[in-house]
Amino acid sequence: MGDSPDDHTSMWIVQPDDDGSPPSIIHLNSVVCAAHLLPVFGQEFVPTTLSLIDTLDTFTRFYVNKFVDHHTFEIVF
Repeated sequence: MGDSPDDHTSMWIVQPDDDGSPPSIIHLNSVVCAAHLLPVFGQEFVPTTLSLIDTLDTFTRFYVNKFVDHHTFEIVF
């Protein structure tokens, strides 16, 4: 989302496509590393019954965590 990282966290924000199309296929030789996504929580409380399986369906935007390790920090500038 946007052309630059978030001003407060300096992390990029991503969101799924809203057009209902299936996810794109990414060739394995183009994958550099896994991405660590953090939900953009907003102002509401997170239900205590929320499971990890439901996270992608519950939240609409995610931070790409560049602080997860040294290599990710270097790649996701």
